[in-house]
Amino acid sequence: MSSTEKRKAKIIATAVEARIIKRELKPGDRLPERLLAEEFGVSRTPVREAIRQLVETGLVTDNGRRGALVAHLSISELLDAFLVVAELEGLAARQAAKRMRHEQIVKAFDANAHCQKASVVKDTETFNAMNMVFHNLVIEGSHNAMLQSQLNTARTITFPYRHYVSSLPGYMAQSVKEHDAVLKAISNSESDTAYQLMRDHVRLQGEQIEDVIHHLERQNSRTAG
Repeated sequence: MSSTEKRKAKIIATAVEARIIKRELKPGDRLPERLLAEEFGVSRTPVREAIRQLVETGLVTDNGRRGALVAHLSISELLDAFLVVAELEGLAARQAAKRMRHEQIVKAFDANAHCQKASVVKDTETFNAMNMVFHNLVIEGSHNAMLQSQLNTARTITFPYRHYVSSLPGYMAQSVKEHDAVLKAISNSESDTAYQLMRDHVRLQGEQIEDVIHHLERQNSRTAG
């Protein structure tokens, strides 16, 4: 696949992802390759790649000849996914308090500084990008290959929803404060505190999922009206 097709696939995947989270596409809805190709003005190759990416996140299921369908993900299933990720990221922070290198900590503080700047101007796109950098640095700072592998699998289903949590009023500013507290605990080698703070930080994101879905549905209703 060419770089152009990969770029188109990413655009399609992001657009479909947003529709699923906003409930414009409902669980069980089909994702016809032909119609998506026509809508985005592309061949079926980037559409198939986009669907493959969505299957990896858990938002879409591949049913063979029946085609791709929007997955049936309940609020409770999403909360369970966040609960698992919260525990794993908490463990990563605990390990990071013992193993994270100084240069990684500096980069994490820098990433959170960018999150803070984005929060002030309500730039959710930049915030989400730097928020991901922050979390990835802490996970990498655990220097635990097994834990990193488990998180790579567990986080996929939560990624899209974590991004949309940022749209909730006041969330970004609060998240910056929580990041700062986690990093201070890591810097001071306070492993138990780092674990608790990171676990609670990610768990709260999960508990806000229902608010996110209702918030996006209200936005969608206003737009439709």
